[in-house]
Amino acid sequence: MNSNDNNNMVAFIGWHEGSAGLVHSWLEKTGNYQITCFIHTDDNPPVINKIPRPASQFSYPQNSKFKGLPFICRSNWPQYLKSKGISKVLITTPDSSERAHQIMVALEAGLELVNAIHPSALIMEDAILGKNIIMHANSFLGYRAELHDGVILNTGAQVDHHCVLGKSVTIAPGVVMASNVNIEEKCTVYTAAVIKNNITIKNNSIIGAGSVVIRDVEENKIMVGVPAREKSE
Repeated sequence: MNSNDNNNMVAFIGWHEGSAGLVHSWLEKTGNYQITCFIHTDDNPPVINKIPRPASQFSYPQNSKFKGLPFICRSNWPQYLKSKGISKVLITTPDSSERAHQIMVALEAGLELVNAIHPSALIMEDAILGKNIIMHANSFLGYRAELHDGVILNTGAQVDHHCVLGKSVTIAPGVVMASNVNIEEKCTVYTAAVIKNNITIKNNSIIGAGSVVIRDVEENKIMVGVPAREKSE
């Protein structure tokens, strides 16, 4: 890859270590893109609450840098990127609703949304991928499954044949999804949840870690347990 080729330059919108940082660790190695900077979509630096972690390595933005690259705080970030000759972006924001919003901002500004597919991810025949798709290591997308714009499949997530994931759905590590599942926009399915076949999960719902979903889920619900039931206050 020619590091001077503007066609390969991409900016990350978002900066969290477990999302943007994780993709940064492998995307350039695919040979498709040169990562130029990380963008925080506000004019003021983020308030970062550093919590104790068992891991000895964990990165935060510091001194206008993140991962050794420029860390830019700009609410008018599309205009800034255009002024630098950068036309490609990857929205890495972990929150589904915020990711959907920033995707809309990028599209309205005429920026190109790129996909980030880990080399170990497996995509079966006739699967359909939208824009700004992130598939992490060992994720699986089945035959004729569909991912709409902004979907993130985290490590080891399994999406079986003919499933449809709506805009900005987030699937956590180890989720198992049987066939013909329909997950509508801006839903989040947390770690190791299981969703049986022919289930519909409607907009903005959350499925808790380890839950087993055997019935359809209405909009704006939080479902937990085995079998999954609506979380009580």
